Amino acid sequence: MAKCEICNKSVSFGIKVSHSHRRSNKMWKPNVRRVRAIVNGEHKRLYVCTRCLRSGLVERGYGNGLAKVTEVDIQIPEVNTFEVADLTAVEASAETVTAEAAETEVSAVDSDIVTEVEASAVAPETDAVTE
Repeated sequence: MAKCEICNKSVSFGIKVSHSHRRSNKMWKPNVRRVRAIVNGEHKRLYVCTRCLRSGLVERGYGNGLAKVTEVDIQIPEVNTFEVADLTAVEASAETVTAEAAETEVSAVDSDIVTEVEASAVAPETDAVTE
């Protein structure tokens, strides 16, 4: 039967009860893996449950006696693709652009009003009743 060599977790028994309440014996098995582990500096094959593996109670042995690399030094070069402009210069240019846009909108509205007035002067609307 499967048994963890670290925590001695083994099979547990119980009773399975169906919908019709028929009872039968049931067995729950632990999730045991056969792993290479380093015990007292030697590599051995052990049966270990996944709870012990996950909690780090077992030091794993990898390959030909090589331990797994835990930390890798990754150096990411700093790349500065843009330079940050002076904030006051950016704000001043934004104010200039918004002022020009406001003047353009005002002149467009004024020109619409002038064309409406000219059109009404040229062709007055008459509601003549024909008799």
